[in-house]
Amino acid sequence: MPPIHITSHAEFTKHISASTLASFTTVIDFYATWCGPCKAIAPRYESLATKYPSVTFLKVDVDEHQDITRECSVSAMPTFHLYRSGNRLGEVVGADINRVEHLVHEYSSGGSSEGVFPGKGRKLTGEVVQEETSRRWVWVIVLMVLGWVLWRR
Repeated sequence: MPPIHITSHAEFTKHISASTLASFTTVIDFYATWCGPCKAIAPRYESLATKYPSVTFLKVDVDEHQDITRECSVSAMPTFHLYRSGNRLGEVVGADINRVEHLVHEYSSGGSSEGVFPGKGRKLTGEVVQEETSRRWVWVIVLMVLGWVLWRR
């Protein structure tokens, strides 16, 4: 889904509130139409929106929505904020889209392991391996002591 262009303060508040209620991850791109770096990374930002469909991507034009810009303490463009559950988890100031993607990847799974590894998985048990390993070490130590005793004769 392409990024959502915010058209009002109420719409912005609605998206942040939705992230609070459902623990969604939301990324906000604060940009300006005259900003060269903002224009340069816009295609990459849009590709992130496609790559991470479970994350909501917003775009806020800082000139059209100065109230939102002030509320979020944005002073440079581009600036990216990452929210979950209504809390700001991260900020990237500047056109470092790789850092933005790192934060999205880090927080998009919600800290759970669900979906991280494909397949059902298996329960690992260590008792047998631990016992075998302990027995081997006992034999190694016995043989070392025996070798040392024979060598000292």
